[in-house]
Amino acid sequence: MSPSLKKARSKINGDGIFTTKAIKIGEDFYVAPVADWTTLPRPHFAKIGNELWVNDPNILNWVNHSCNPSAELLVVKNESPRLRATRDISPNEEITVDYNKTETGGTKVPCTCGDKNCRHYFLRVE
Repeated sequence: MSPSLKKARSKINGDGIFTTKAIKIGEDFYVAPVADWTTLPRPHFAKIGNELWVNDPNILNWVNHSCNPSAELLVVKNESPRLRATRDISPNEEITVDYNKTETGGTKVPCTCGDKNCRHYFLRVE
């Protein structure tokens, strides 16, 4: 696990990933390992591309969805997926991404992010 990221209870859903230090907008703050990947969706795997999911039990598997995310999952061909801050993130703030940016199609899942502009669902391929 990254020394500046930790898993803890989330107000959004179950456990989530939180930062222990400030992260600036535009900063790449985590690079995911891609040793365990699949072409079929599996629970807790993160979608990183067209029909490609990665298992990262330390960080990505625990990043929750938000309709107003603090980060985005960047996937660049021939590079490991990474998390980039979409705004300044404060210490002890939960790291979130918009699942709808990587999941296209699938089942509508009720959203519990609580943001004032919540869409009330996100998509998940199962």
